[in-house]
Amino acid sequence: MTAAHVFLERSSAPRYRWRLVFGLGVVCAALHALLLPRLHLQEYTPDLFTLSALYVGLYASRHGRYWPSLVLGLLRDFFSMGLLGTYAVLFSLLHKYCGRLRTKLDPDRLPCALFFGFSGVFLVNFGYHFMLAVGGNGVGWSVALWRCTATALVSAPFAVPLFPLLHWLLGLLGLQRGQGGLRNF
Repeated sequence: MTAAHVFLERSSAPRYRWRLVFGLGVVCAALHALLLPRLHLQEYTPDLFTLSALYVGLYASRHGRYWPSLVLGLLRDFFSMGLLGTYAVLFSLLHKYCGRLRTKLDPDRLPCALFFGFSGVFLVNFGYHFMLAVGGNGVGWSVALWRCTATALVSAPFAVPLFPLLHWLLGLLGLQRGQGGLRNF
């Protein structure tokens, strides 16, 4: 790639951003409501919303991480009937976490994808329980740690097929990976 092509790719406006993010949020909500309860994973279901926000944080270009993470969080807040803005704040912090660790670890490697899936889901769920505890609605710290760990353990293996699936879907839309493996969406 020439330097002019790389500059043009970095400076061009993101493509399909809002349609992709809204569609991803609706698909995650539908999967959480219709498919995941049929897997019979006891009370712990995979957290596809957080894994999707993790994907955005890991693979979106530098200009396209914050707003999609915020919108995914707002969609999750809306569909989960929780306090509006809690997951939006947590997903915004998740994109900061991903941006820092992405330069140190390669998310395309299997152990790193599992690590990112486990740590991202654990931190978001623990942050949500922390907000509940601050508001006086917590369930106790040992129960919260167990729930966060169990949800992260159930969710982390889903990151392995989800990341390539989202790569493939974005490739079908013509959004190729740019320099450093990032996508401008």
